Amino acid sequence: MNRKRVGNNIRKRRKELRLTQADLAEKAGISVVHISHIENGKVSMSLETLISICNILDCTPNDVLLDEYWLLAQNNKNTDPGITPNRLLREKPLNPEDRFLIQRITHLLKEHFEGH
Repeated sequence: MNRKRVGNNIRKRRKELRLTQADLAEKAGISVVHISHIENGKVSMSLETLISICNILDCTPNDVLLDEYWLLAQNNKNTDPGITPNRLLREKPLNPEDRFLIQRITHLLKEHFEGH
C-alpha cells in the first residue's frame, strides 16, 4: 500500500469537507498527531480506523485505497481509455497487506448486511 498516496487521499477529502485535522481526529476518536502521521504517510492505520475515517469523510475505502490504481491509469499515456479498476488490479496485483485489508473490509460489510 502506498501510505503517502492513501494519506493524500484522506487529506484531500478532509479539506473538501472543510474539516481540520483536529475535527477529524475528534470524530474518529484518535489523536491529531495520529491523523497527521496518516496523512503524511508515516504510519499505516488499522481497519477500524480506516472505516471510521471513511464514514466521517463520507467516502468508501476504495476511494482512499484504490485511487492509486486510477492515478496509474490516468498518468499512463498508453493506457486504454476503457480501463477499469478490475483490469488494473489484474495487471498490478495487490500486495498481501492490501489483499488482507480488502478481505477484512469485505468480511465486515458482509456481516453488517447480514445483520450479525
